[in-house]
Amino acid sequence: MPQAGKTKADRAAPEKTGRHVRRSIGGLLKAKRLEQGLTLQELARRAELSAAFLSQAERGKATPSIVSLINIARALDTDIHYFISPPAAATLVSRADEPRYLELDSPVQYRVMNADIPNQRLGALLMTVPPGVELPAVHRDEGEDLFFIVAGEIELEIDGKHFTLGAGDSTHINTQLDHSMRNSGSEDATLLWVGTPALLPPERSDES
Repeated sequence: MPQAGKTKADRAAPEKTGRHVRRSIGGLLKAKRLEQGLTLQELARRAELSAAFLSQAERGKATPSIVSLINIARALDTDIHYFISPPAAATLVSRADEPRYLELDSPVQYRVMNADIPNQRLGALLMTVPPGVELPAVHRDEGEDLFFIVAGEIELEIDGKHFTLGAGDSTHINTQLDHSMRNSGSEDATLLWVGTPALLPPERSDES
């Protein structure tokens, strides 16, 4: 998967300061796996991903999706915040000149669209996927995903069926079905994802 140089997503991402720095997913993944004495095959079984994909992810050659990271974190007995520094909590209104992004070592840029509200059931992300980037097949035991293509072109596979989606197209998926996507175009693809349940729980505080 080509990742040489900076993508438009990298150039557009906001400056990271303080603890919000870009973390190496591959390094974090390998360190936690070795800490727990797991082989790639053992972790693959727990996370319901292939050992080959996990090996590529550790070497920075593959791009885990948010759902993949959640499955990996669960398999490693940690949570998603091991890999992601979440943005500050939003008020009820999100302003265009104050976007919130996930701080994540990925060529895919994730802008958080939802607020953090009590008993939150729904999440929303605006995703910018560079050309050639593929997000692996994932599923969740319960939930729904809706993707709306804002710009660009996406190759989507849902339960073994292949679709090409362009700007203005959308898909609504039962998350129990395996689904993967790839930007098959020559430009960045922008997608709005809205789904249940909310993928990103509030960050746990370690302060006493």
